[in-house]
Amino acid sequence: MVKDNKDIDVSKLALFASMLWRMLHNQLWISLSRYRIAKGTNKIVDKGIEFDQVDRERDWDDHIMFSAILFYWDNKYVPGGSHVPYWRLDGVIITMLLHAGPVEFLYYWLHRALHHHYLYSRYHSHHHSSIVTEPITSVIHPFAEHIAYFLLFAIPILTTVLTGTASIVAIAAYITYLDFMNNMGHCNFELIPNWLFTLLPPLKYIIYTP
Repeated sequence: MVKDNKDIDVSKLALFASMLWRMLHNQLWISLSRYRIAKGTNKIVDKGIEFDQVDRERDWDDHIMFSAILFYWDNKYVPGGSHVPYWRLDGVIITMLLHAGPVEFLYYWLHRALHHHYLYSRYHSHHHSSIVTEPITSVIHPFAEHIAYFLLFAIPILTTVLTGTASIVAIAAYITYLDFMNNMGHCNFELIPNWLFTLLPPLKYIIYTP
């Protein structure tokens, strides 16, 4: 029985809320994408979605549950993984710098490696089997790829946890950012107008579009 409110680990409760939010966030992207494709505006690939693709991508939420299990393990066993505060500015800055630096660098080379014939034929081709991409296509990978991506994008989170600078807001915002970019990058319509990149050229280094 909890004797003091200070003993309540809000970050553990936030894990469940975060999982539900990720499912809702992804579902909103799915609905938006299918609506825009049905409406026929700004489509990139003017084809219908095959039943094989629908079957292949029906388990899109598996990666969310997999991540939730790993985050729970982190909360329970990693030093500093429990009783994470709501907010710490230093942790937010560390997360941004680590993602913009080593994470993006490593992701670039990981992605290039996955397009090498050996890895592509055994792993990454599963992802590229979907010609008419949907937002959820971004997370349709073999299990080994999911592990690689999780380890890569866990670098900022694990660093802030181990240095005592983690916060619920920073972790939730970072995961939401990753989901947002993945979903937007694989939806089959142009969401961001070209003139915005002309007006703000550095924007192409921050976000990517389909």
